[in-house]
Amino acid sequence: MLENYEKILEKSRNRVLELGQDVLKAYELSFEAFKESDLTKASEARDILKNAHERNSKIDNEILKTLALFSPEAKDLRVVIAHLKITSELTRVADYIRTFAKSVKMQISGEYALEGLKEDTISFQNSTLKSLHAAVESIKLESEESLEMLYRKVNVEESKCDDILSIIEQNIIQEICNLPEQAGDFVTFLKSMRKVERISDRSVNIVKLAYFAQKGGKLKL
Repeated sequence: MLENYEKILEKSRNRVLELGQDVLKAYELSFEAFKESDLTKASEARDILKNAHERNSKIDNEILKTLALFSPEAKDLRVVIAHLKITSELTRVADYIRTFAKSVKMQISGEYALEGLKEDTISFQNSTLKSLHAAVESIKLESEESLEMLYRKVNVEESKCDDILSIIEQNIIQEICNLPEQAGDFVTFLKSMRKVERISDRSVNIVKLAYFAQKGGKLKL
């Protein structure tokens, strides 16, 4: 391929990675906001991601232009398609994080009785954070062996997220029985946690896409 093409491809990859790093930073801030009841961090997390969709569109347009101008084949084509799909996955994750950060702000401002759920929720979000770390790390890796290790890791964390969320759901049902007047708050919190759980699902997809870009084969998401 032409040198010009290589520069364009590297630029595209860097933009995808930058988006991923911002998504990761926003989730870290949201998690800290939840643990520390810090409104400032929750607001900062939402601000980081306010233009995520515009960035997605810009990356998509650059990739489509690359496809039109250079018609890449084989591995080059896989890399370009992976970048396109990873950007979409990251943008969906950004939406989940903005929703979570908003719910954290509501929890801090209101009188949610969430102390009984906090320990499990923190464990749940730790696994989610590890999943997202693995996803962002995979964007810059080219070693198939390293990507295979990340893929195993992200699947383990995603499985943990599912298990802990089940426990949280059971505990919320119990809390609703104990405090029926706050049922609406607990349901809102559960909806937020289900959004967070999808972050780990999307993280698995991102690592799978990064591996597909290097290894090839059939892509099933």
